[in-house]
Amino acid sequence: MPPLPTLLNDCIVKSNIKINQSNLQTYCKYCINALGKEQEKRNYFPNKKDRIILHLKKCPHFLNATTAEKQAEIFELIPDNNSSTKKKVYNKRSSDSSRKVVVRSEAFGPIDNYAVRALSKENAKQFNKLLLKMTVSCEWSLFWVNNPEAKACFKFLNLLLVLSDRRKLGNQVLTEIVNETNKNMEIALKKDKICITLTYDRWTNVKNEHLLGTVLLSSEGKPYVWKAINISSERENYQEVINKTESMLLELELIDIKVYVIVTDSAGAYVAA
Repeated sequence: MPPLPTLLNDCIVKSNIKINQSNLQTYCKYCINALGKEQEKRNYFPNKKDRIILHLKKCPHFLNATTAEKQAEIFELIPDNNSSTKKKVYNKRSSDSSRKVVVRSEAFGPIDNYAVRALSKENAKQFNKLLLKMTVSCEWSLFWVNNPEAKACFKFLNLLLVLSDRRKLGNQVLTEIVNETNKNMEIALKKDKICITLTYDRWTNVKNEHLLGTVLLSSEGKPYVWKAINISSERENYQEVINKTESMLLELELIDIKVYVIVTDSAGAYVAA
């Protein structure tokens, strides 16, 4: 194997442990400096030019610690379209009745050689949002993130990827998503000067509470859930409906959202109102 360029040698630490006949376990010097020797040495790659550069392109510690000029100089050591990591070893075996081709990947080590990277602050925020959305979409309990099997699965994909505790997802992350969604909803509704429609939706939750929800429809028909209030202890009559509607219209007007149409369901109190 030809010697590595000096530029790459300055970025790595080679061990004496062999991966195969030609390659040694190699570690990223920038990852070791950032994460510590013991943590980073769980993750290695072969001392091959293309594999080292592939790691450096994805390494946030290398990208943060080096200049754009040095990065470009290193990345240009191999063309972008020259990916030897995809190289296969083909062993052709023939028989009297058929011809078989056996494909065997090179021994590159565990999956973490490809996927391990520490999440940036923004990436971690987005990851938690996706976790919460996935949980809601799949109708799971938040307890799943504390399940050992779930943690093991994510650890297999990335040793540095840590699942947030259910309390963090259900409080901090949920609050951030709600605030962000409300902000985006306000912006969209304020920009809509054609027609905003206010509608009501009623349902009973798992606590057997009767809820009244307000849904705003944009001129394009996109629904926005404005808010929901508990009306379990209230009598449902047309005067109460009128009062609630006037209160909501005033609240919307204060933040410059104008409602042009009000649509109610067929319940007696709503029809009378």
